[in-house]
Amino acid sequence: MNKFIFVLLGFFMAGCNANESFIDPLKPEFETISFDVVQKQLVLKQELPEHVQNLLTKWFDQRINIDGFDGDMIFVVSDFNQEISSIDDGKRVDISLSFEVTLNKPSLSQTKMIEGHVSSYGTLSGNFSLAEFDTVIQNTQSDLVLRLSRDLKSKI
Repeated sequence: MNKFIFVLLGFFMAGCNANESFIDPLKPEFETISFDVVQKQLVLKQELPEHVQNLLTKWFDQRINIDGFDGDMIFVVSDFNQEISSIDDGKRVDISLSFEVTLNKPSLSQTKMIEGHVSSYGTLSGNFSLAEFDTVIQNTQSDLVLRLSRDLKSKI
């Protein structure tokens, strides 16, 4: 009988220790943007976190379409900044980057420049695990690339 009580107590204690994260990862849905050029190139001016670099590359390869007969597009990402700071009873992450798009059409002697700066932030307060804060950082990074996509589309 004592073994049964200890087993039951053990299951109860194990059930009370949930290590599940309550923050869902963000899965951004990017819109397709088309440019009237023949070639496209993504240039990263500095080392980026792996998640940001993967998102940018995926977005650029899959959602930036080219459908022209002449010209090239150079998309430059620069001035990436990520800061983590303490707030009352929590943490905050601020992320920003700048971008520049150069559309060059040599046959028409045209060059068009599009510049922009986007930023995003995320906060987490109360009792949280490092895994939950990592999820907030990745969600903020995903939101940053989503904002970049929207900002570029609005400037075309």
